[in-house]
Amino acid sequence: MKTRITLALAWWAFVHAILLLAGFIDQMNSSLPIPTSELGRFVSDYSTIYQDEIILYALSPAIWLGLWLTTGNPKVLPWKG
Repeated sequence: MKTRITLALAWWAFVHAILLLAGFIDQMNSSLPIPTSELGRFVSDYSTIYQDEIILYALSPAIWLGLWLTTGNPKVLPWKG
């Protein structure tokens, strides 16, 4: 049970970090203030879940820190060890 929860949290943190990175790249690539691509719209909708910015940016590092404190392995890359 602990392994499944750890793996689910690791994948959630990894996907969250990838979505943030994709959103930043899409926003930097566009000269318009609104997201114009499908990826940009999805990331914009995803980021509205987290209204407070610190939660949006600190979620993945907080999960990795919690995993490191509880299991001794942060699992930044979930498919590795």
